[in-house]
Amino acid sequence: MRLRYGWSSVWVVPALLLCSAVVMAAPQGLIAVDKVANRIRFYDPVSVSEIAHIDGPGPTVHELALDPLQPLAYVPLYGDGIYGANRNPNNKVLIVDLLSRSVAAVIDLGGHRAPHGLVATRDGSLWVVCDLDNTLLRIDLASRQVVDSFDVPGVGAHQLLLQPDESRLYISNKQSAPQVFDLRQRRFIASLDVRAQAPGTGNGSGTEGMALSRDGRRLFIADNGQGAIHVFDTGSLKPLQTVPLQALAPSNAKRTRLIKLLVSPDGRWLVTTAYASGQVWIIDTRDLSRQKQVAVAKGPQGVAFAADGRTVLVASHDSGLLTRLELASGRVIQAYEGGEGIESLAFY
Repeated sequence: MRLRYGWSSVWVVPALLLCSAVVMAAPQGLIAVDKVANRIRFYDPVSVSEIAHIDGPGPTVHELALDPLQPLAYVPLYGDGIYGANRNPNNKVLIVDLLSRSVAAVIDLGGHRAPHGLVATRDGSLWVVCDLDNTLLRIDLASRQVVDSFDVPGVGAHQLLLQPDESRLYISNKQSAPQVFDLRQRRFIASLDVRAQAPGTGNGSGTEGMALSRDGRRLFIADNGQGAIHVFDTGSLKPLQTVPLQALAPSNAKRTRLIKLLVSPDGRWLVTTAYASGQVWIIDTRDLSRQKQVAVAKGPQGVAFAADGRTVLVASHDSGLLTRLELASGRVIQAYEGGEGIESLAFY
């Protein structure tokens, strides 16, 4: 069933439908954050042809979050480097108007450096992690000001994930255990037990991508060092299992590995990309050992599920390519021109 909030549509999936495809309403567009070109690109959601772009007003656009209530997106200006080599960090977040495809405003974070992962909540807040300072910020979107700052326990706060009921945030750290932040108590409440992690080894290790099951009961966290997915119960915050990515090609721990995750709108599939190896896994969420592995162009990162409920787009950051995969079979359907280095993308 479909629930409308303001401009956007939220899909609620009844339990009886979890085994069948869920077809979403036709999206208005596709937005992509091209880190290499420092551009925000807009594509036709059907033909996947580029129709507009915005040049970043400073170095450099990285991640992406959509507003749940209005046609806005949020994109941080991270700096001119990557994690561990960001010599000139930036301190701003762009507010992007999806209707006019323009920058509506720029939020200045003051002394908070290298904003990366971010999520917007229905109370009018934007939450952002800054990895150089290990801080979690709350921005009031009405005033466009930083109103709260929290020290993140750990090193390399990088990605941010919101519990569906907006009760918690999950933060993955490049060089230490993931953290749980209670949005109601406004404090960190847990450090997740990822025992096999190798803290302190930099960009090639630690945890990275995160995703939640559609019912919000299971948290999936990618382990860059192990090449595995840790599964946690979100009620108890206890580990349930660790699932290796099958036939993962070896990669250098001193280099970026970057494993990202996203669950399909019907909850059936967990799509996993491994940047270093050029591999994608389409994993059955009912049995995580059932994995379809697909080779794609060099440097896969972000994914976006199409409205047809059958396919997914994968952005290959190092190859300037977007590849459409069929979820049920893992078959490559088509490839499209995809900028110079797209890291994140989303249908809206």
